[in-house]
Amino acid sequence: MTRKLTTLAFVAIVFAALSNGRPSVALASGTGGCTQASIAGSFGFSYNGVGILPTGPVPIAALGRFHLDSAGNVSGSETNSLAGVAAFQTVTGTIAVHSDCSALLVANVYQGGQLVRMSVVRLQYENNANDVQGIFTKVTLPDNSTLPVVITITGKRTSDS
Repeated sequence: MTRKLTTLAFVAIVFAALSNGRPSVALASGTGGCTQASIAGSFGFSYNGVGILPTGPVPIAALGRFHLDSAGNVSGSETNSLAGVAAFQTVTGTIAVHSDCSALLVANVYQGGQLVRMSVVRLQYENNANDVQGIFTKVTLPDNSTLPVVITITGKRTSDS
């Protein structure tokens, strides 16, 4: 009986914590919301999570930088580790930003000049668009197969230009 009550209390606490609603988002300064221009700049980032391969789950992590221009074009690079094997990769893509400071990144990732994946990432800019968090929603390989992943990303503005 005590075990059931403890489990129920834990579930109730988790549910209450998750039900408090979406965290408040600090919008870009003076705009009343985010725009492509207000989030433009350079960011450092890291991500980590798990890829689900046919042979089982493998850890994924990376760190890098990206630059976003006011038209929504992204370019950058990362050092990526998949199951402990590190590789340098370059990134190009686009970000579509919404006035609530959410955004959608569609990125092509290359290694040695060859496309290795296309990633779709849901982003949320916060703290006057100086911080960004996100989650990968889709990873497509060059053969058009998808790789199931659970990956979260965090980043911080390094410059406005």
